[in-house]
Amino acid sequence: MKKILAIALLLAVMGGAMAQNEGTREYVSALITFNDTTMLPQDSLNKYGVVLQTRSGRMATALIDANKYQSFLNANLVERVQPSTRVFLRDEQINATEEKHECCKHGNKNVRQNLIPQQEILNADAEGWYVGMLLGGSSNRINVESARWGGTWYMGRGINIEARVGYQFNQWLGVRSGLNLLSKNYYTRLDVVYNDVTNTYATTYNNLYLQLPLMADFSIGGEACRINFMFGGYGAYWLSQWRNGYVYVADDPRPFAGDTYSFIEGSDRRFDAGLAGGIGLSLRVAPDWMLHFEGNYYHGLISTAKDYKTYNRTWTFGLGVTYHF
Repeated sequence: MKKILAIALLLAVMGGAMAQNEGTREYVSALITFNDTTMLPQDSLNKYGVVLQTRSGRMATALIDANKYQSFLNANLVERVQPSTRVFLRDEQINATEEKHECCKHGNKNVRQNLIPQQEILNADAEGWYVGMLLGGSSNRINVESARWGGTWYMGRGINIEARVGYQFNQWLGVRSGLNLLSKNYYTRLDVVYNDVTNTYATTYNNLYLQLPLMADFSIGGEACRINFMFGGYGAYWLSQWRNGYVYVADDPRPFAGDTYSFIEGSDRRFDAGLAGGIGLSLRVAPDWMLHFEGNYYHGLISTAKDYKTYNRTWTFGLGVTYHF
C-alpha cells in the first residue's frame, strides 16, 4: 500500500511539473562574442533558436534553444559563448523579447530588456584571475624635512617595469599586486663657499628599487571601456644607487665621474613603504585581453636615511596588457 501511495505521489509531482512546463521551452542564457563586428545571418539565428536581447560591439546577451545549444557550439558561428543560466520560457515571452529587440534596432532607447538579468551574465564573465605586464616611466622627488647639508633637491626620472597579477571579484571590484622594477631618482644642487668663492655643485642619484604594491581596484564603465581607481599601499627594497657629479665632504667639494654607492648600515635604510593610489583606463581589445593606460602615485612613509628625514615621492605612468583567465 505504501509503495502504491509513493508511486501515486511521484506521478502527481511529475504531472504537476509537466503541466507547469507545458507550452514552454528550455533556453540557455549566454554572453556571445562574435567573430567580427558583423551580425550573424538571420537564418543562422533562427536555425539554432538564438534570440538576441542586447548587443554592444562584438558582444551580445542571447537566449539559445537548449536542445540546439550543442550543435550551435559545434557550428563555430561565433568566437566565444559563455553560458550563464538555463531558463524555461513561454513562446509569448520569446515573441515579446524579439519585438523589443526589433524596437531597439530602430532606435527606441527607452526599451529595457528584463527577461534575463544581464548583470548576472556580465558578472560571471568578470570574475577570476588575470596576469599581465606594464612598461613605462617614473618621476621621483625627495621630500626633505631635515638633511646632512643644505642645498636644493630636484625631481629625477627613470623607468618602471611591472609584472602584474590580480583577481576580479565582480565587474566593479578587484585586487591587484605584482613586482615593480622601479627608478626613484633625484638630482641635487649645492652652493659652496670655498676660499671666498661660491661654487655650485650638482649630483645625480640613480636609485633602483624592487617594489611590491597591493591595491584595491574599483572600476566603472562598460564591457569595452572602463575607468579604474586604485587605493592601497606598497613595500620596496632599495637595490642600488649610482651617483654622478660632485660630493661634499668636510668643506671639501670633490668631483667624481660616477660610482656605485656602498650602503652604510648605520645611516641608510634599504626598506621603503607607504601609501599608493592611481587612476587608469582599461580597453577590451579581445575577449580575454585588456589594454591599460594608467598613472600611480607612491607616498613614502619611511625615511631613506636613519639620521635625517628624507622621503620618496614617486609617480609612475605606463601602458600595459593583461590576460584574463
